[in-house]
Amino acid sequence: MISKPARVMIALSGLLVLSVPAFAQRYHRHYEPYPGDGEFRIRVGDFRPDGSSAYWNGIRNDFTGSSESDFDNADFGLDYLLPINDRLHVMFSGSYYQGSATQSYRHFEDNFGNRIRHDTTLDIGAVTAGLVLNLTGPGAPIQPYIGVGGGAYPWRLEERGDFVDFNDPHLPVFSSRLSSSGTAFGYYGLVGLEAPITHRVSLFAEGRFTRVKADLKDDFEGFGQIDLGGREIAAGIAWKL
Repeated sequence: MISKPARVMIALSGLLVLSVPAFAQRYHRHYEPYPGDGEFRIRVGDFRPDGSSAYWNGIRNDFTGSSESDFDNADFGLDYLLPINDRLHVMFSGSYYQGSATQSYRHFEDNFGNRIRHDTTLDIGAVTAGLVLNLTGPGAPIQPYIGVGGGAYPWRLEERGDFVDFNDPHLPVFSSRLSSSGTAFGYYGLVGLEAPITHRVSLFAEGRFTRVKADLKDDFEGFGQIDLGGREIAAGIAWKL
């Protein structure tokens, strides 16, 4: 099932694609490429974790509300593109995502027959650098592009609520707040489509995938790795400086 944020992003991307012919005609008729020093972009997207590591496998087996789709949520990003030549750019990016879900044990209840619940929150930031290649050049009214890059991904995982103590044979329920955080390093790839509408302003839509994993520590010591990578669909606005 496609989440509401994903449907919104797909709709925005679809509107951009449908509007490309009109934008292209206007741009080609009235505007010439503007040799700016750089390009600044704001994007809003929908991010879904891949959920392929030991941590994700463990919570899927033990808890409800633990599918990667349950953590599907919006993310926000900023990009700055510095041109090397007419088609190749260095891109510096920052983004932020937070996903959360309420989970309960699949096979355990408390003494009153109630579900034993806790809230899980995952925050992922990104500070990256990469290369973006415009496949048609700056004069084209429709500009597909591809890119690759990598960098640092600060993250934090928190579980807050009620848990079962499996170290006690009576399996008592206790309340706690468990967390782990750090900075991981990873990489991404992207494909996109940009539609200039004036000398300086463009609309764009793109898809990204990231590959990032980190070792859990602190309260989650011994739980293995957590997969911080995933897929993003985004749309936004760009302007040349």
